[in-house]
Amino acid sequence: MKKALKIEIEGCDGSGKTTALKYLIEKLQSKDKVILETREVGSPLIPINIKLRETVLDPKSNLSGEAMELIFAAMRFENDKHYSSMANFYDFIVSDRGWLSHLAYTDHNVSERFTEDLYLKFMESKTEMPHIVVYFDVNTDTALKRRVSRGGGMDVIEMKGVDFQEKVRASFQKYMGHKSLNDTNIFIVDANESIEGVRIQLDVIINEILEGVNNG
Repeated sequence: MKKALKIEIEGCDGSGKTTALKYLIEKLQSKDKVILETREVGSPLIPINIKLRETVLDPKSNLSGEAMELIFAAMRFENDKHYSSMANFYDFIVSDRGWLSHLAYTDHNVSERFTEDLYLKFMESKTEMPHIVVYFDVNTDTALKRRVSRGGGMDVIEMKGVDFQEKVRASFQKYMGHKSLNDTNIFIVDANESIEGVRIQLDVIINEILEGVNNG
């Protein structure tokens, strides 16, 4: 009986990961793969997580960083339980954000010590790590232009500004080498390139993923 491989799509706000996620899913489906599409924070498949996401990211909630991260961790628990119940029905579970986002954002939403205590000492042993991470690396200026161009309001994290995003980017790079991901295949996409350039990189990554599945 098959068990779905979990792919987490990572990157700072404005890296283009959400658009690329759709492309990756379409390409995998074209290879007759069955995909469960989800989101780490506020999974549309889990009603309570939708409500929690709306609450925690609403600036009017005025939550402390510690309270926010505890709620994000609770959502990860619910995600993990749901994935375990569905894993035998899919080839891949593809998630917009995942483990790396928890680590990178908590460093600066609260502190590195809080990241260590909550995620690396507790959550790491309680939830399943991704099999594959595709990280979209983008410079701060490009990411900012993309966030501005898409318009709309900003959530409480996006309101923290450019300096915060740059710090988060550094933490992403730091944690990609963490031992919790020793068994995870990590791919890095240069997200500063054009849409076509990103798709070319994704095509190579998708072929490597499928080759790994066929050889595994």
